[in-house]
Amino acid sequence: MKTLVISNVVNNHINPSLYNLLGAANILSAPVDVITFGHNLQNISNEIAKLSDVNQVLSIDNPTLNNLLVENIANQLAEICKNYTHILIASDSFGKNLLPRIAGILEIGQISEVVSIISPNLFKKFIYAGNVLVEIESLEDTKLLSIRTNNFEANKSISDVICPITEIKYTNPISDKIKYISNNVVDKSVDLSSAKIVVSGGISLGSRESFDSLIRPLAQKLNAAVGATRAAVEAGYANNDTQVGQTGVNVAPELYLAVGLSGAVQHIAGMKDSKTVIAINTDGHAAIFEHADYGIVGDLFEIVPQLIEKL
Repeated sequence: MKTLVISNVVNNHINPSLYNLLGAANILSAPVDVITFGHNLQNISNEIAKLSDVNQVLSIDNPTLNNLLVENIANQLAEICKNYTHILIASDSFGKNLLPRIAGILEIGQISEVVSIISPNLFKKFIYAGNVLVEIESLEDTKLLSIRTNNFEANKSISDVICPITEIKYTNPISDKIKYISNNVVDKSVDLSSAKIVVSGGISLGSRESFDSLIRPLAQKLNAAVGATRAAVEAGYANNDTQVGQTGVNVAPELYLAVGLSGAVQHIAGMKDSKTVIAINTDGHAAIFEHADYGIVGDLFEIVPQLIEKL
C-alpha cells in the first residue's frame, strides 16, 4: 500500500487541511507522499518536508499554475495517482472540483465525504442528508477519497529527518476553452471547511448590509469563519462559498453560532457534527433549537451588537 495526499496552496501558505489529511492518512499505516502544485513552491515544499510521517514531497512548480485551474492539472495528477493505492484530498470546494475529474479520467469511482477510516478497504460516510451513517467497502486498486477534515485529528508534528523533495515537470495539456479572469476574496482569513469556530447567518438578517454589519464583525471578533444558509446565499446576502449545508460546505467546528436561521434539514446536514451549537432566533419553536446546546430567544438585531460590544 502507498498513500498520496493532494494539497493545494492557500495564499502562498500550506493549506491547513493538510494536517488533518495527514492524520487521516496515518490510519492507513502506509507510506505517505504529499503532492502540491503552484508557483514558487520551494518554501512550502520545505515546510511540508519537515512534517513527520511524510515519506516524500512531490512538487509541480510552474508559472502556469500561479492562478490554478483544476482543468490544467487533472490529467497529470490522474497519471500520478495510478502509482498509489489510496488518494486523499480535502472535501472542500477545491477537492470537490478536482477529484471527480481524476475519477472520470481513471474511470473509477470515488468515495466522497469520508468521516472515518476503518480499514484500507472500509470507510464511513453519511448519506440521506446526513441522517444515515454507512460503511462502504472499496475493492478498487486505487481508492479516491475526499475527506471531511474536521473529523480527523490534525498531525502537525515535526520530524527530526527532513524527507526528500521530488520536482515533477509540468506536462499537463493547457485547456484553451477556459481562462482565469479574477479572484474576489471577501473576508476569507479563516477557511470555512476547517474552522474551529463558525458564525452563520440566515435569511432573517434581511439584507446583505445587515449580514456584513453583523455576521462578519462578530466572526472577526471570534476569529471565526463566516457561514450562511442557502436562503441567505440565494438572496444575495453572502457568497456561494459560505453556504453551509447539504449542497454547500460541511463543517464540524468546536463552536457553531447560528444567527437568525430556522434550522432547515438541508442546513442541519452540513453542521450537525459541530461540538457546541448556540442559536439566536426570535421564534422559540424554530427547528434550530432542537440541535442547539444553548439558545437565545430574542431579536438578533439587538443581541448581536451587544455580543460584538462585549467581545
